[in-house]
Amino acid sequence: MKCTTCQGDCILPAEKVLDEIFAKYMACSACPADPGYNKSTPISEKLNSHSGKCPKCGKRHLDFVIGNVLTILKEKGFFPRDATLKDVGTPLIAFGFKLPYPPRLDTKSLVLIMDSVNREIADEIMVEVPEVKGVVKRVGNQSQSIGILDTTSSPHTYELLSGCDMRCDVVSSSFGELCVYKNQSKIHIEFNNTKIKKMEELFFKGELENAAIVDGLCGPGTLGMLCILAGARKVIFNDAWLPALENTILNLKANSSLLGIKINFEMVDHHTLIGDEPVLLASAKGTVQVLVYHGDIRKLDMVVKDSDICLIDTFPAVDPSRFMATCKDFSKKTIII
Repeated sequence: MKCTTCQGDCILPAEKVLDEIFAKYMACSACPADPGYNKSTPISEKLNSHSGKCPKCGKRHLDFVIGNVLTILKEKGFFPRDATLKDVGTPLIAFGFKLPYPPRLDTKSLVLIMDSVNREIADEIMVEVPEVKGVVKRVGNQSQSIGILDTTSSPHTYELLSGCDMRCDVVSSSFGELCVYKNQSKIHIEFNNTKIKKMEELFFKGELENAAIVDGLCGPGTLGMLCILAGARKVIFNDAWLPALENTILNLKANSSLLGIKINFEMVDHHTLIGDEPVLLASAKGTVQVLVYHGDIRKLDMVVKDSDICLIDTFPAVDPSRFMATCKDFSKKTIII
């Protein structure tokens, strides 16, 4: 599958990612040792694209990569001489999972979320630091969620300045693993195992198997796809934020073999950014029936007449109780995740 952002080979089938992920960021026998930098202390040395590069595998320790970026920012007068590694921004590896060691990075394997950067500097970072895949400028406070809080709110997004912001998080549960791709300038950054634990509780109680489930605020589709892995007979994905649903559809394709879906997507030509009355964007069949709607969850009863469970997963700033009464119109049970 071609990446919708850069038209490159960013998107790999989930089974390939899972087969290779544990060795992807490991050091080889010839890799230089951890440089031992203190991330809160200024680095006096200037680092370039050769600093810390392994002569055998060509990878570099994350700190060498960020130090390379820091050197550019200092030389261009963007950062003061006493700036530190932690000042550079938030580094997100292209295929993220819980690492027990600092990653060794190869080319195009890091998306940088930065506060202090412009397009010119972002372009230079892309040229001078081969490990960087994309540079994204943070807009607003770090605590602000990316996307929309509800259909009446204005979208909050970051700005992709250079490269590609498509990355993947590997989601592990007791009943299977998934690869969740995200355009990181448009989708909320999240590292939260609490939701996975709640889904595991539902699974072990037998509530997901053979159930019809609505993932009412689905984002990139993580919870709904977990329901498919758990044995649901029907899963309805819904979100009011179109970029989230574009990622959902991408993720259903990328994980199709793991999910047992026979792809039969009927993607409609749809450009409305914030949904109102639900519009069917895509569908798929296989061991489970899948429907993807773009719309306000408070109007989902127009197309969904009966389901066993409606999952509600809101941003931290949104009170989920406001959706409880609405879900009762089309679901026997509502669960806040």
